[in-house]
Amino acid sequence: MKLLFAPLLCALLCACASAPNTAPAAGTTAATPPAAESAQAPPTGVQWRYINSKSYEALNAGLGNSHRFESSVGWIDVYVYDMKRAWQPGVDDPQFDEHFKSTIAEVQRATAQGMYASARIGPTRDVRIEGLTFRTVSFRLVHAKDAKAYDSFTYLAVRNGKLLKYRMSFNAPAPANVEAIAREFIERNVRTGPDTPVGTRQLRST
Repeated sequence: MKLLFAPLLCALLCACASAPNTAPAAGTTAATPPAAESAQAPPTGVQWRYINSKSYEALNAGLGNSHRFESSVGWIDVYVYDMKRAWQPGVDDPQFDEHFKSTIAEVQRATAQGMYASARIGPTRDVRIEGLTFRTVSFRLVHAKDAKAYDSFTYLAVRNGKLLKYRMSFNAPAPANVEAIAREFIERNVRTGPDTPVGTRQLRST
């Protein structure tokens, strides 16, 4: 199991570090984009535009797919993967906590290796969104290359036996209603199916 963590976490960190409008990384393959939604304006006023999808299965079975969305305030990467096993619902799987903590440890290692000039890690907590229990943590990241600061938020849950991860990045300081923005996106994304192949679209309120 631990052998799968390194390539997966590398993919997650690269997605978090890459700015909006970046092309898929070499070695990844395009995945089918997720489902379409209604065109009404969301209560928070933030509209998310689907950008692209990547599949990591060709590199390592079990790493699943990711989907990138962008808005005027930041970008979100949605990951659906199973690491070649069925996960128990909620946050109670025996390996869930270890996997969640490994995402934090990888940010710390990236900072030590010079990817980030600094990384401030917030508290970990569990929240309920759209019937799922998510474990979440926040980061204030300053990239070493350009000294730009980002507020990043990770939400991890188990859905239908698979891990569902949202990595949300905002130019610092993040909007004051960032928690409402995050919750709104997750609610609608879960409702339509995070990995349902239909077509490109803008993610808006129903």
